[in-house]
Amino acid sequence: MKAIILASLFVLSVACGQVPGRPTAAVASPSPSSVATPASSSSALLFAVLEAKGTANTWTYNTVAIAGLDGNARAKTTFTPMLVPTIGCMGAVIPQAAHVANGKVFFADEKGVVRSLAINGTVAIAATFPLNSAHQMLSFAVSPDGTIVLGTIYTLPSGISYCNGAPSGTFNFDAYRATAGGAVQLVYHDSWSTSHNVLALTGWDSVGPIGTYPTIWASQGGGPASTLGVKVRVDPATIMPGTALSDPTKCQVWDSITSGAFVCMGDAVMTGGGTADQRVNQPVSVRNADGIEAWRFTATGQNAPFGPLLSPDGTQVMVCCNDLNLSDSHELLIRRDKSQVNLAAGFGASGWLDQTTMVGWVNSNMAYVAANAPGVAVSMGFAGLFVGTVRA
Repeated sequence: MKAIILASLFVLSVACGQVPGRPTAAVASPSPSSVATPASSSSALLFAVLEAKGTANTWTYNTVAIAGLDGNARAKTTFTPMLVPTIGCMGAVIPQAAHVANGKVFFADEKGVVRSLAINGTVAIAATFPLNSAHQMLSFAVSPDGTIVLGTIYTLPSGISYCNGAPSGTFNFDAYRATAGGAVQLVYHDSWSTSHNVLALTGWDSVGPIGTYPTIWASQGGGPASTLGVKVRVDPATIMPGTALSDPTKCQVWDSITSGAFVCMGDAVMTGGGTADQRVNQPVSVRNADGIEAWRFTATGQNAPFGPLLSPDGTQVMVCCNDLNLSDSHELLIRRDKSQVNLAAGFGASGWLDQTTMVGWVNSNMAYVAANAPGVAVSMGFAGLFVGTVRA
């Protein structure tokens, strides 16, 4: 499989707004009394979300909240979002602006200040990275215990444009490390006269930091896989990219979980191309942190299934889409025993709250689906971007 790699930097592990191609049919939002409920109580299951309040578009997030399944925020604060560089005929791929760790959500603003929001509403500064220009892009990762913050800043030349081929100029890259609440230390600096492969930090699991290298930092579109980059391990001391989780030419990584396990997709096989009987068989592999395959399955659609999301216990995968009937497309839930079930019509998946509760959207509002009632999506009544489950 050819890896889709455009260039270097920061990849957003969750798409801004709805993911193209996922089911978006209108559905009614059932009342909570009419549906099955998650195994975890709604008062205990909390998650972090980014919201756009009064911004020019729905993907410029300026509010971070910790909410419950009832749609009510337990804690909330606003911030000024990071600026998006202008690079001519391509669009910059903005970095992931928030991560969860140690019962809090950490988020970055336009000045490079990374703060934490706790369930009780406490806001604290975790690190301040020197972000001071609209030509810069910041990525960061926080250790699971919330004590270490790593950051990278990629600085583009002023006036950069990809309208007439690859531009030249001075491209700078800086990697930083900080103890939460302490001083930020520069770990290394690189500079190039042309665009270069660079690292983006995307998270931190039980094995260590993870990121993408090469990273897609600009795109003209190209489908859901066009900004994935290559998932790699990152050395927490040197902040250098290490081994890829999987060879992207054989199995492209889409999603990983706290244990370090991940899900990737191999080459799809099409039959009946261009006819009413077109079928695309997409092999999907679930692998342990060491890269050894734990289980696999094949998802089939008229178009190529994409966007697999692995459950926190590694035993289930949501994938888009069962679109054998194009007028009635559904997210699929596939279990390790190879059983497959359609999720609620109109539900677009964003991730997992726990091993029995899936989160996404319905009609632009956030919604959840309980594993014991996969055909029912419950709207939470507000729009936002899922960041992760907040575990106290």
